[in-house]
Amino acid sequence: MAKKKKLKKTNEERILDQHGIAYQEYTFDWINRGNDALAEAEEQGVPAGSLLKTIVLNANQDPKDYLVVCLPLQNEIDLKKVAHELGKKQVHLADNKKLINITGYVHGANTPIGISFKKGFPIYFDERIKEYSEISVSAGKIGRSVRMKREDLVSLVRGRYIAVER
Repeated sequence: MAKKKKLKKTNEERILDQHGIAYQEYTFDWINRGNDALAEAEEQGVPAGSLLKTIVLNANQDPKDYLVVCLPLQNEIDLKKVAHELGKKQVHLADNKKLINITGYVHGANTPIGISFKKGFPIYFDERIKEYSEISVSAGKIGRSVRMKREDLVSLVRGRYIAVER
């Protein structure tokens, strides 16, 4: 019988370990599989609404004013609503081509855990995720996720809940 290869922990998993936060790691390829990946998660008993994407935004066209919004994969973000919620004049999606320089992650691997600890950007969560006791976010690598108690993550990254969709 072949041994199961142990995946090397990501920096984000090490941060969770250092803070004593229990989590489960798993692979979830939303970028390449889209709705098929969501369906597979649902088959495994993971509600699609608890799988979060991490969106990096730039406020007021200030090159130093970045923020992060986490919301369910299948939902859209209303930039005007987010700007209003945060008292900003306007917010825009950060340039995907510059994400690695802005956050340290490529598109698809951004995670509130690493961004909070490495960059200190404010982290916001879609208030609709309050109905889930557990949520999943990227583990800092494309296709890798961590699932944990929602409040553990929100507390760890000093997150706030806001309305992100009309």
